[in-house]
Amino acid sequence: MASLQKQPKRSVLFAARLLTALVSIAGIEGIAWFVGYPNWWAMDPAFGGESVGYECDANLGWRAREGDFKMVWADSPDTSHAFRYTNWSRGRRATSEQEPAPDAPNRPPVLFFGDSYIQGYGLSNPETLPWLVQKHHPELEVSNFGTGLYGTYQSYLSMQQWVRRPSRVYYLFNGFHEDRNAGAPSFLRVMKKPPEACSYPYAQISGGELQGERSHGELVWYLSRRLRSVAMVQDYKLILGSYLRLRDKRKITEMLLVKMRETVHAAGGEFTVILFDLEPEQRRSYRHFLEAQQIAFIDCDRPELQDRSLRLWDGHPNQKMNELLAQWIEPVAAAPLQVISSNKPAAAVKAP
Repeated sequence: MASLQKQPKRSVLFAARLLTALVSIAGIEGIAWFVGYPNWWAMDPAFGGESVGYECDANLGWRAREGDFKMVWADSPDTSHAFRYTNWSRGRRATSEQEPAPDAPNRPPVLFFGDSYIQGYGLSNPETLPWLVQKHHPELEVSNFGTGLYGTYQSYLSMQQWVRRPSRVYYLFNGFHEDRNAGAPSFLRVMKKPPEACSYPYAQISGGELQGERSHGELVWYLSRRLRSVAMVQDYKLILGSYLRLRDKRKITEMLLVKMRETVHAAGGEFTVILFDLEPEQRRSYRHFLEAQQIAFIDCDRPELQDRSLRLWDGHPNQKMNELLAQWIEPVAAAPLQVISSNKPAAAVKAP
């Protein structure tokens, strides 16, 4: 009769399994490092915390802090690049050397809303689009409500707060605003806990209606900052948690654009969407939607958008791009402001 094969000790089995697990984790780490996954792993460790140029806002989540700042973009390859950053009251960036006095004579107002592209992050005051428009049209009163990381939803909340009289209102729309509007992980993820009074507003559809939501940010786990395998686990957790609402991000954005128009028209103004950085499919879809809804828009579908000499190192427009953009919106900006009703057909305008 054959003798039974001797079983290895439990300690040996445990050590073998532990070694296998460690080798597997090391393999996952190596592959993740090689392919750069997840792409947020090297985020600024201070991202999400307090920032000198911003302050918490109970309605908007955050807004530009009033004051004059000299700032340096820490991630820029040119570490010597600094820019002057002046914010006025009401969360506006400066559009001239002096903020207009409250009792100054009324001029036709032009209001810009959007993200850091409109705000002009990385640029000094005179290099921003709203400043250039004000310089070209001293007969107008131009306000820059653009704010870093805003999407369509926060821009809409800002319009609700500040569009109070007949005004020409521009919203610069980038395709990545869809993710911000629906609270994508890329929008909510933070490396540092934000101040308690700050939040990340986003929207979702409930019962066919838009419903506002708020998050205090999805804090990156301690181990996610050191092990990409753990970061992968957290990445998938956030992706699964946001999947249902992100399915509606296009619809959410479309509903917000309609509400923007309604808000501006209710105050007697004119609303125009500037279609800027979008994927070809997005551009076609939003052109069709805006035309169908009779919402005025300027389509910046031009070769210049692909010219890297017209961008900062990270893709933001530079002064030369803003000078072009000021020309592209000029036919609309120069037209006399007329009070329009919510049912008046709106023109679709393509940048010349």
